[in-house]
Amino acid sequence: MRTFSVPFKEDNRMIYAQEYLEDKGFVITQDTENADFVLLPIPAKKYMFEGLEDKIVFYGAGNFDGIDYNKNPSFLLSNAYLTAEGAVALCEESSDRAVFGSNVLITGYGRIAKALHRNLQAMGARVTVCSRSLQSKIEAEYNGARHIEFEELKKPSDSDFIFNTVPHIVFTDKELSALKKDALLFDLASFPGGVDTLAADAKKIKLINGRALPSRYSQKTAGYLIGKAVYEIIREDLS
Repeated sequence: MRTFSVPFKEDNRMIYAQEYLEDKGFVITQDTENADFVLLPIPAKKYMFEGLEDKIVFYGAGNFDGIDYNKNPSFLLSNAYLTAEGAVALCEESSDRAVFGSNVLITGYGRIAKALHRNLQAMGARVTVCSRSLQSKIEAEYNGARHIEFEELKKPSDSDFIFNTVPHIVFTDKELSALKKDALLFDLASFPGGVDTLAADAKKIKLINGRALPSRYSQKTAGYLIGKAVYEIIREDLS
């Protein structure tokens, strides 16, 4: 019977990840020294690895010695669905305008953007996707969206809600100037994000931080996904 330790539980997702693994027959121990493996949160920090040099360590995101469950394909896909669901919840919390009948712009067309596109379109939004590759253009149009190039972001926009998923700056002064005054801009991309925050502030654009949404809106499900990813890695690669 494998034993494991979860030394950092400030993030509630780790409590639920522990619960998932215990349900799968693993035994929790507070003693990291005698644990078969140690589970760290996402994102992991360097100090968390102190004293774990000889241990199998599962962690989320970063460049450390251990196994990054954040790279597990099923985790990435499922987490994208939770992020998209959280983005819709954040949107509805932040506006008195309905998603139904609204004009929505999504920049980027990776896992999160595709899931978000599907959710918003199902709710009756008119979706426009801005992406670079020909493949993403074809996919977006096939899935029912209008498609534009990044240069077109500098033209006057009728978008009510904008969701950025590109992890580098795409909304500079020129792109921000093209937005409607009452538009809401959600940055879902990892740090440093896709928006020039100083320019957005100067133009009084309502910019909303949409990072780490699974930990804000669906901690139990997100924690179970971490536990499931670790379980799959152990079963497939370490058994």
